[in-house]
Amino acid sequence: MSERRDETLLRAAFIVSTTGDWVFRFALPLLVLQLTSSALLTAFTYALEFVPYVVIGLFTGVIADRVDRRRLMVGCDLLSAVVVGGIGLLCLLDQTPVTLVYVTAFVLACMRPLYFPAFQGFLAQRVAEDRRPVVNAWVQGSDSLLTMLGPIAGVGVVASLGPALASAVDAASFALSALFIALTAAAPVVARTTALGTALRGMAPDLLTGFRLLFADPVLRWGTILLTATNFAVYAIEANLVYVITEATGQSKLDLGIVVGAQGLGAVAGAALVPRLLRRYSEGFLLSWGMGALAVALLAPVLSANAVVLAPAWALSGVATSLIVVGWFTYRQKVVDAEYMGRVVAVNRAISFTAILPAALLGGWLATDFGSAPLFAVAGVLQASAWLSTAVGLVGKAGSPIRTPARTDRPEPTEPVVSG
Repeated sequence: MSERRDETLLRAAFIVSTTGDWVFRFALPLLVLQLTSSALLTAFTYALEFVPYVVIGLFTGVIADRVDRRRLMVGCDLLSAVVVGGIGLLCLLDQTPVTLVYVTAFVLACMRPLYFPAFQGFLAQRVAEDRRPVVNAWVQGSDSLLTMLGPIAGVGVVASLGPALASAVDAASFALSALFIALTAAAPVVARTTALGTALRGMAPDLLTGFRLLFADPVLRWGTILLTATNFAVYAIEANLVYVITEATGQSKLDLGIVVGAQGLGAVAGAALVPRLLRRYSEGFLLSWGMGALAVALLAPVLSANAVVLAPAWALSGVATSLIVVGWFTYRQKVVDAEYMGRVVAVNRAISFTAILPAALLGGWLATDFGSAPLFAVAGVLQASAWLSTAVGLVGKAGSPIRTPARTDRPEPTEPVVSG
């Protein structure tokens, strides 16, 4: 009963905290675009939130495995509430300095690299294995639903309440998430936790453990490489979507909302299907089909970036993303012990997120100098290559009966273990 109660609380905390993230996720790039009229600066604003995953993300996974994960998530939510309040104060200024927008956005983004590995590790501790595909699908579906509603809600809340009051509402959402996490039961001890100050020292061996565990399994190793390529393809477009729709093609912000909303709706539909698919097919099957569908979605707008074409293409990309994300998370939870989940997740994300900033800048250059068609063509061809490598390689066979993780030697008790 306590596990199901914690599952409910974790779901509630995730959706409330992620809602808080979305209020300003699209509002800030729009603000920078209005202040600068620059596609590159707008893309940089969008990509900035992913930079901390690369800069500090490797170490946050070690921290998430060493300290009490529940307390760490509560602390991240409370600090996010404070930072969002600071953004509200900036909005009270007559002319918002772009530099300060970047600084506060970066500080807020630093909370996610700490929160996410802790959340994934805590989920693996508190949710039974047979429930994890369902919870993974729900998390992906909720995140995608917020992807659909977030841009509209973010801009709408700021427009109706004003930036300062919207910031107060946003801060309250983070505080509520912290309360939900605090109400969960303590997880069973799988590793000796330490104080945060102690956890910040001597992290190199644990960090190397995260790399070793991630690259010990061939599927995790090649999957990380392929997902990095996929991130490059997707975020070359995602980071410049505001510019492509509102500036390059002269469409309205309503069209932008329709396109992003279609992506979220597709992802919700995909997430709803995934648990049923995983009862019949392997994780590798989902990854292969997801990669292929995403390639089709990125190539379709080469014909036209009009919302009539872009919206259904982005709906397909949402379905594909759910297949990829839930398939990947479920496989990773099967082969990595919960004790080491935080650092493996952090290393995984740090590597794959290295592609986002250069992709955003390259995409901005392509969109500005050559137009939208070359941007979609480059991204689509790269994603098609990632799909082909997935379909013919080990990643496409992940979790299938013909290949199960096997152990040929027995490690010492003090060594990290990749479970089968």
